Amino acid sequence: MAVVVVGSANVDLVVNSPRFPKPGETLIGSRFEQLFGGKGANQAAAAALLGSPVRVVMRVGRDDLGQATRKNFERLGIDSKHVSDSKDAATGVALITVDAKGENTIVVASGANAKLQPEDVSTEVFDGASVVLTQLEVPVSTNIAALRKAKAKKVLTVFNAAPAPTEPLPDELWALCDVLCPNEPELQLLTGKKVETDSEAEEACGELLKRGVGAVLLTRGRRGCLLVREQGSISCSVPAALRSTPVDTTGAGDAFLGALAHLIASGSSLEAALPGAVEVASTSVTKRGAQASYPTAADLGWSKRPPAPPSPTRFGDSRRPSVAGALAAATQAVDQFVASGSVVGIGCGATVDHCVQLIAERLASGSLRDVTAMATSEATERRLREFGIPLLPPDSDKAVDVALTGCDGVSSSKDVVKGGKGAMLREKLVRAASSRWVVVCDECKKSEGLGVDFPVPVEVAPAFHQRTLRRLAKLTGADARLRLGFAPAGRPGADVSGKPFVTDNGNYVVDLFFREPLGDVWLMASSLDACPGAVEHGLFPASMRPDDPV
Repeated sequence: MAVVVVGSANVDLVVNSPRFPKPGETLIGSRFEQLFGGKGANQAAAAALLGSPVRVVMRVGRDDLGQATRKNFERLGIDSKHVSDSKDAATGVALITVDAKGENTIVVASGANAKLQPEDVSTEVFDGASVVLTQLEVPVSTNIAALRKAKAKKVLTVFNAAPAPTEPLPDELWALCDVLCPNEPELQLLTGKKVETDSEAEEACGELLKRGVGAVLLTRGRRGCLLVREQGSISCSVPAALRSTPVDTTGAGDAFLGALAHLIASGSSLEAALPGAVEVASTSVTKRGAQASYPTAADLGWSKRPPAPPSPTRFGDSRRPSVAGALAAATQAVDQFVASGSVVGIGCGATVDHCVQLIAERLASGSLRDVTAMATSEATERRLREFGIPLLPPDSDKAVDVALTGCDGVSSSKDVVKGGKGAMLREKLVRAASSRWVVVCDECKKSEGLGVDFPVPVEVAPAFHQRTLRRLAKLTGADARLRLGFAPAGRPGADVSGKPFVTDNGNYVVDLFFREPLGDVWLMASSLDACPGAVEHGLFPASMRPDDPV
């Protein structure tokens, strides 16, 4: 399926400077480059380099830069039949300054881009397409026409609210957006709300959902992205291997959207496309320029294109917690179980992250005092440090008063399955050290039986892990799969990297997919405990601690 991009084509004039100049100040730059750019052209280039057939609807000037832009499209294999010339405007130009930290400022002279009209967008350009990308470097009326015509063809519509709009956008626009993609400053401008914390960002995204947007995909730079829909939210972090200091962030957001469109056109769901899009954007900032920095599928180790994770059938939208439900569960848990002077174990997951934020807010206000935390993962440790919550020293023998943790599923008999984030061994250690172990979740995590709605994860030693996988399959009768990427097969983040997931303890994870709900959870847990090569598993039988609340 094809990707259609309706938007801008610029030539970027890039100057490197030790820092950004102050008003009225002149600085001596270190380097100048003339590169192809424009948000629309960048997004098209990113998708084309990864292997998608791409069509563009754009305008250029009747000048040398316009001719060069057409030749660049030809070189990339982009269909430019719908690129027209403007008689009375030059090809668009972007003046870009890049500082020593790799951050940038951009001023755009739209030129021919401002002349792209609604009638330039033909209905037939969407034939055989699966996704369209639009942005604000061309007139809003043209974006609306493109989104409306794409909707009529049942093409997924993605609107990139960039550059930041200088005046309110028409009400008609919102309902035409299957996906609205702003960055944090753009989200704040669109909603008038702060977006400094996760809860603030989700609340602001919720405002856009109320206007009729299907989903809000917030790009967050080094923190990855956040997808918010009525059913709940999903965040996707930058892989640890790609968290180095950026060389040049120019066009990173465009790389993200181009990769997202490519993956969707290749058969991925929106959620499953997020890790691949983050990977492409994170790779792009390690090189100079916009299009010049975009990787090919071969650069990423993808064979032609990354395999699309299976569509979530057993793990559909109904199992994702709503923001309101997660926050309500977290508030109840903190109100009931966290007291001043207590030591609190903190588990993984979005719902427990709300607990962390609530504890931090109450410590700041003085309604809670002297709370110390014990984390079940390195990610949770980073989150606690970010909010300034003191951590219990790892060699401390101090008792843990209560542990708050999320879950991937809980049965009517209070049996719990965890491990979607890979934290199993430390979760069990914190549970053993805690006087009370509280599972914090909303209604969507309830299940009639474990093992079907979410797989049972098993942390295994890397040595002879394939033998262990086969042993687990024979022992349990389940479909045993080595976890690749960031999540079990069928979940957002699965199979994108093609590399085994590695836990904080340096182990791999095998996910067990059962056809029928588990009968005796305690018996299955005991069998997994005895399996050679299995380090820990994600089953928490209620019979082992019947008084723990859920």
